[in-house]
Amino acid sequence: MSTKDSKKLLHLLHTHHSSFLKSQVAHAIGMEMYIRSKQINSKEDLASFCNSYIGNYLVYNDTIIIKEIFLQLRKNDWEQVVYLAEIYNARKNVLELKKTSRQAGNRLLDRLLTIQSSPLLEKWQKEIKEKDLLNHYVIVYSIYAYEQGFDLYSTIETYLYFSLSNLVQHAVRAIPVAPKDAEKVTLEALDEVDQATEMAMTLSFKDMKNNAIGLEISAMQHKYLLSKLFIS
Repeated sequence: MSTKDSKKLLHLLHTHHSSFLKSQVAHAIGMEMYIRSKQINSKEDLASFCNSYIGNYLVYNDTIIIKEIFLQLRKNDWEQVVYLAEIYNARKNVLELKKTSRQAGNRLLDRLLTIQSSPLLEKWQKEIKEKDLLNHYVIVYSIYAYEQGFDLYSTIETYLYFSLSNLVQHAVRAIPVAPKDAEKVTLEALDEVDQATEMAMTLSFKDMKNNAIGLEISAMQHKYLLSKLFIS
């Protein structure tokens, strides 16, 4: 890897850094009910959940949206970018997931526009003044990564790694899992991240599907908890 490529990768990883996101629980909400019901109760359970979440859920939803936004921006087709955001918003069936995803998107957009000039994000900011419900985290991240000149593969891979590390960080406190076990889960799941990224590069819009019904039901239940481990 060249120095230039290494710097770009660090830039992408920094974009997701939890210290600057304030909170990002959209990926963890569904997991909370599995933890409470003791279905995720060990390092092995967590590893299985993370692999399924990345390889079955994110690959056929978020990564396809990232790829399609890149394709439409290359064509300079802004209307299709907005359409993709509408599709993504509509596919978020659970209100709790919609809410946290939008909150994360608003926080990321505000943060990125504060630290540097970004014509595409400024255009997106104007777009969501009338359509604020479309401002999900993955949309903001995709537009930003494209404008900064990051390649699609790295953009998807770092998004999946961020999702993985976010799940593990929440699980450490909630299960709880020992830090060394959490680190093992993360390192072992990197193979799944690589495979999922490779798979994502072969998929298109027609491959989108919902194969996480259990996760969505779990997220619905989260809304009615009187006390919550994960809050946005």
